[in-house]
Amino acid sequence: MAYEVPLSYTINVSLSATPSGLADFNTNSIAIFSNEPAGFSEPYQVYISPNADKDFGSGSLTARMTTALFTPVPNFRTGGGVLYIFPFKGVNATAGSLKTADISANVTNFQKVTNGSLNLTIDGTPTLITGLDFSAVQTLNDIVTVIKGQNPDVNITVDNNTIVFTSRRYGTDSSVTISAATGDGTDLNGADYFNGETATSSAGTNASGETLADAVKAAQQQVYFGGVLTTQYQDNATVLANSQAIQAMDCDYFETITSLKNIAVLGKDIQAAGLGKTRSLAYSNNPQDAKVAIATYASIAKSVNYSGTATSNTLNLKTLTGVLPDSGLNDTYLVSAQTNGVDIYGNTGGLSVVYSNDNNGFTDEIEADLWLKKALEVAGFNYLRQTNTKIPQTESGMTGLKGAYAQICERGINNGSYAPGTWNGAIPFGDPEDFLTNIENKGYYIYSIPLSQQAQTDREARKAPLVQIALKRSGAFHFSDVIVNIQR
Repeated sequence: MAYEVPLSYTINVSLSATPSGLADFNTNSIAIFSNEPAGFSEPYQVYISPNADKDFGSGSLTARMTTALFTPVPNFRTGGGVLYIFPFKGVNATAGSLKTADISANVTNFQKVTNGSLNLTIDGTPTLITGLDFSAVQTLNDIVTVIKGQNPDVNITVDNNTIVFTSRRYGTDSSVTISAATGDGTDLNGADYFNGETATSSAGTNASGETLADAVKAAQQQVYFGGVLTTQYQDNATVLANSQAIQAMDCDYFETITSLKNIAVLGKDIQAAGLGKTRSLAYSNNPQDAKVAIATYASIAKSVNYSGTATSNTLNLKTLTGVLPDSGLNDTYLVSAQTNGVDIYGNTGGLSVVYSNDNNGFTDEIEADLWLKKALEVAGFNYLRQTNTKIPQTESGMTGLKGAYAQICERGINNGSYAPGTWNGAIPFGDPEDFLTNIENKGYYIYSIPLSQQAQTDREARKAPLVQIALKRSGAFHFSDVIVNIQR
């Protein structure tokens, strides 16, 4: 048989697939770090529906927070997020309290008081409650209701014929004591009323055990998530330490402030330290409901689908579905929240809504920036990865790299997180005219120095010239003033 020359001698075809790239980081995924007993032995469980009750029990705080995450519409699932629950060995902080002796026999004495004065010291701050009218009370619960009507920043309950005053703060700085009242009115510290001399105070304790910061760091070695919640009750120092650690991580920390007076302490410290990745919601109704409220809040914050058009939102004036408004709010706390960058949940005209404040950025800005950072990382990596050849060290190669970053900027413009506008301030880099034109027309500007100006050492290390990006935030209207001039 004659020799047949193979076709490949003349035409040699090789098929090669484009290398796979990284998938986008889903910054809308949320992790709950639960210190309640878990019904599984794995490092974590994934949930795409609110069925954590099977692992933690229907009455658990973990199950309540999980349900809260799935309740609002839109929620974190709208943005493509999933829920991870990690068992967590953190021990709860406790709150200081004051417990009276059995004062059930004193109810009739209270009925004679129409102008009572109660002098408490709550978390080291003297709190004189006056104008207490008990003439209509029949039970200890009625007495509690009258005191609550004056809106003291303390939880008050009845326990087996005693009345318990519990601080809304946690930790060793948390305490409640009673002493004689001064000024007008009947002093309720006496033996015929609260019998302060026989009342017992218990100091609060700080959180202990595993730290949330360490747990988050370990968990992110296993799976990525963009939001952090915990069932742990924490003192101020612990929350602040968590905030400082998580600020350096690629995620956001959602936490409650359960004492409205604590807004001016913990909220102030978080804001002053520049810890914008900690998003605080003050909510004083009760500690468990506060955890449910912050879970609902986090779900709305994580609801943006950044691949969509005009999907960006703001937390301001959003309703936390299933959550009652904070009954302890007043003008003082409203101003304190605004000053110290803490969000609150109040009622206006029958509507329960979030009032969002600036802690080194509003929540929607912090969320958008987290998405932008992770999206740019993936875009740059995939541009360098998804080629069977090399990216040349030429202006053409740099144009392609900057084009990959530009696609993310365009997505940010499309979803409404950023927008064309006027740059207010000095031009930080690049050609001033090109900078201003691009910001005004496109909303972003991307610049790198010419390759001819790059340091030789960087070029030999195969490092691309620094890429600098400027973006203009779209912002959001939260307030409006109106002046009306009327002439007759």
